[in-house]
Amino acid sequence: MDNFKGENPESPEDILQKIPVLSSYAKGLENHIKERYLKKISVVEVDPAALPSEQLSPECLPPIEVSDLLSYLVLETSHYTNKQFKAFKSLQAYNQMVSGFVASVNGKEIVDKYVVVAKVRHSQSMRDPLVNIWIITEKDGTIISAHCLDCKAGLGETCSHVASALFYIEAITRIQGKLACTQVKCTWVLPTYVNEVPYARAKDITCLV
Repeated sequence: MDNFKGENPESPEDILQKIPVLSSYAKGLENHIKERYLKKISVVEVDPAALPSEQLSPECLPPIEVSDLLSYLVLETSHYTNKQFKAFKSLQAYNQMVSGFVASVNGKEIVDKYVVVAKVRHSQSMRDPLVNIWIITEKDGTIISAHCLDCKAGLGETCSHVASALFYIEAITRIQGKLACTQVKCTWVLPTYVNEVPYARAKDITCLV
């Protein structure tokens, strides 16, 4: 995924100097994967996987819309394959979301962006430990990047776990009414219901030419 507004020319070493704490997960990544990981988190200069839980809040979430989900999960380009994700299967994650697979979603505002950390149940085994993911978005809800720490598909930056959390945030946005009136479908005022339609006799109708 390359949903960044500009390429970051900084080297991994330069980025590391700006990030105070790097998670053990990030430290254990292979070099080429770690370089990509550092590029993604450089926009907020913090490793979301290392954020203390007490700094996060379920009330601090981005206003993600359906169009943001479509753009990220289906239309954007993969950094690794240079092809569109076309992750239609990830759209099935909506069913996982409504089935209660999303255990927790918390966020924090950092340098004019939202950082979201979530825990999601495994889709294949309910007994496995919860999957940890993080998402970085713009203030308007545009998804910049995401990462799943506990599945190989997460290295491709999209998976059912990420998608489930995104659908969860989008649902909260709609429920809490965070969208501005210009961002939601217009509400039409329907005519008042009537029990019968009055009619006139043919001889009383004036024909206009």
